[in-house]
Amino acid sequence: MTSGARIDWQELAEDIGVDPNSGGDRVARRALAFLLGDDAVRAAVDWYVDGRPASEHARSVLRLLQPDAARARCLEIYRGDPDADRRHLAVELLRVVATAEDLPLVAEFLADADRVVQAWGIGVLDQLVFGDLVDADDAEPYLRVGEGHGNAFVREKCGELREVLGRRGRGRG
Repeated sequence: MTSGARIDWQELAEDIGVDPNSGGDRVARRALAFLLGDDAVRAAVDWYVDGRPASEHARSVLRLLQPDAARARCLEIYRGDPDADRRHLAVELLRVVATAEDLPLVAEFLADADRVVQAWGIGVLDQLVFGDLVDADDAEPYLRVGEGHGNAFVREKCGELREVLGRRGRGRG
């Protein structure tokens, strides 16, 4: 599955809304996600949550790219799919494709009645903290909610996150 098409890099930069002379990992991820296309990205999310062969391959690509379309599809599945397993896997996948913009979703996941969603939801915060995408101040309101949560796993994870953030605050992160 290869393409002989040439890429007009200036046009691509304009299409994704970046300065044609800029670079970096974030720009590269946006460009690759754009080249794949939203339909392919959304289909990769479905491929993963359906547990199809090579689903881990799809997950790895989505994790690397963190595309907006994948994050949006994960939320669609979580919020609207009647199948609990698909909802769980959508939140689990969102955990690894999340960006700092997704931090407010942690509150939604923690408020969900499903204990598996709660666990994967605190995992979103965990990944954002460990990926240095959010700092202690950003995480604080969610840690407070989690520390008083009815789910023991959520409380335990919040304690671990507090320890990590405390070490970082002392310069040993």
